[in-house]
Amino acid sequence: MADDNKNTEKEIEEQLEDKRKAAVEGYEKLIHRLKKERANLEDELNRDYREARRYVRSHPEEGVLVSFVGGVALGYILGKIGGK
Repeated sequence: MADDNKNTEKEIEEQLEDKRKAAVEGYEKLIHRLKKERANLEDELNRDYREARRYVRSHPEEGVLVSFVGGVALGYILGKIGGK
């Protein structure tokens, strides 16, 4: 009877250890996948940022025009709100 309990305890401990190892393995795979996705997103953001900077440098007049029009529109809206 005592031997059966010892064997059962050992089996349970082994099963728990196997499940713990499987959980750790799954966690490590998830961490690896997330790190890989982070690196991919970082690369994509860097490329987009460089492309945007290149565009702004090659078309400065468009940026100034958009800023001017935005300022005029904002001034008009604020003037209408403040006038009431």
